[in-house]
Amino acid sequence: MSPTSINPGGTSTVTLTLQGETSVQSTPTDLVLVLDESGSISPTDFTTLKSFANDVVTEVANAGLFAQGGRVGVVSFASSQELIIGLSNNQIAVNTAITNNPQSGGTTCISCGLNEAASILPHAAGRNQVVIVITDGNANGGDPTSAAATALQSEAEVFAVGVGSGINQTTLNIIASAPDATHTFPVADFNSLAAILQALVAAVNVPGATNPQIVVTVANGWDYVSGTAAANLGAAVSGEALAGFTVKRANLGAELLTITYDVVHEGTPCGSLPVNESVAYTDDEGATVSFPAVNVYVNCAPVADAGPDVSVPEGSTVALDGTGSSDTEGPLAAYAWSGADAAVGSITDAGSAIATYNGLDDGVDTATLEVTDAGGLTDTDTATVTVTNVAPSLTLTTCPTDPNQIGTNVSFAGSFTDPGTADTHTMTVNWGDGTSTGPSAATSPVGGTHPYATAGIFDITVTVADDDGGSDSKTCAFVVVFDPNGGFVTGGGWINSPAGAYPADPGASGRANFGFVSKYQKGATVPTGSTEFQFQAGNLNFHSDAYQWLVVAADKAQYKGTGTVNGASGYGFMLTATNGSPDKFRIKIWKTADSTIVYDNQIGSGDTANPTTALAGGSIQIHKG
Repeated sequence: MSPTSINPGGTSTVTLTLQGETSVQSTPTDLVLVLDESGSISPTDFTTLKSFANDVVTEVANAGLFAQGGRVGVVSFASSQELIIGLSNNQIAVNTAITNNPQSGGTTCISCGLNEAASILPHAAGRNQVVIVITDGNANGGDPTSAAATALQSEAEVFAVGVGSGINQTTLNIIASAPDATHTFPVADFNSLAAILQALVAAVNVPGATNPQIVVTVANGWDYVSGTAAANLGAAVSGEALAGFTVKRANLGAELLTITYDVVHEGTPCGSLPVNESVAYTDDEGATVSFPAVNVYVNCAPVADAGPDVSVPEGSTVALDGTGSSDTEGPLAAYAWSGADAAVGSITDAGSAIATYNGLDDGVDTATLEVTDAGGLTDTDTATVTVTNVAPSLTLTTCPTDPNQIGTNVSFAGSFTDPGTADTHTMTVNWGDGTSTGPSAATSPVGGTHPYATAGIFDITVTVADDDGGSDSKTCAFVVVFDPNGGFVTGGGWINSPAGAYPADPGASGRANFGFVSKYQKGATVPTGSTEFQFQAGNLNFHSDAYQWLVVAADKAQYKGTGTVNGASGYGFMLTATNGSPDKFRIKIWKTADSTIVYDNQIGSGDTANPTTALAGGSIQIHKG
């Protein structure tokens, strides 16, 4: 067959060959001539009979009977039987015996001749046995011709030649093997024997097979391709169907019969598959032929496995794992990843079993893996890739740290990053004074400027958001805006310091005295004044030595500066006071070297929180400018 290996659904051409035999003589054949010597035959006709018998011997010799190990014997009959020559492999001896045989004369005992023929046959397996009976008359009355013929036919193939009108067809049919039409040869007279010589010899020297028939049935998984069956030597193709076809010929001698046909694979299964369910041979001789199995290898398709569905943040990568793909015939020849939506992501190392998916923007994408085996077969599988949004990351690089006078511009600056390279961004700024700007389109770096109309301490909150709902916010905290003409603050008295306000001795509590004044001198941007705070339970005595800023807004004043604790410098402080009912006071003192809290009567609260400790004595006054 060709090809011997195909892909599923492929076609292969199958060739079957059958070598025929030359003739029955190719199997050693023993031929016995049974000649009628009865008195009804004239001497001239008897000579013609012997000449015809010699011609038969010569022709079967020419066909190879002796060369193939065959033998010829001659017997005769009249009133009784006579052995002219036993089975011999010497053609000359046989011809000589026939020529030298005298006619005995007498009646016609056909059974005698048949029995004598049977007696010299070897009755051996593996040898053909053929008998030719030539007679000119019916048997004597009561002759057991039928019984003798039946016995002989069980051992040999018997042909009957009837000469003249003295013998009827019925007797010939009794003598000869079936079918009668091919085994009986009636002729008008002895001179007519020559006319049947070739026909008789051809009947005796039948080809190795008569009416050979080969039925091809294709196996499950295959279909015969109609119209493709062909046979040489004029053999006929018939009975074509998906399941197969039949090849027939009248006979087959020393010839090589070649049959070709196409089969197409149905798609499954795969592997080494027999093409034929059966190739059945029959002929009239009952011969058997075993055809070798014909197998075609059908390449099994590979199986693609794109691995599990995966998720990846935009700007990051994730592995696409196709190592679960397989092929029963061996290693896969190629991997090919494809299908990434350029708006969502991309694939690198696309020709490897493990590829890399690069998330570009949030969305759902499909990665397709195609694998190819050594035979060129492919299979595909897909994996879903979910790219998740990553919020932008904002950094404020510049925040206002110095106090800012009202009416002047207060600025911040920053930058942001976003791994979602396809994202767009907006920025919103809450200035802390009740005003906001944005959202407006933004690209990194970012910044903003704002003039404050009122004094106060404000937090500037900056928010950058992407178009997918992610955002990041950062704050410039404690932005001080002062009004040098906005007034000043004075106060004096005492509070009940709560436990925990003095971390050095958390249990210390009790009276704490204070006195302060803070104001801007005309034209100054830094306030002046003095602040004293004493907490006797903690042996704490604080005294200011410089102010940094002062903010007076409505009934609240807050200022910041530096000072000493028990005469030692290196301390910062912030005082917050409200003028109300009641007045309230807070002071926070810390080491400037490491921001360690020394005292805070509202510890844990933010620096911009309103004070909560009411005065136990004294007052606080906020003076308008």
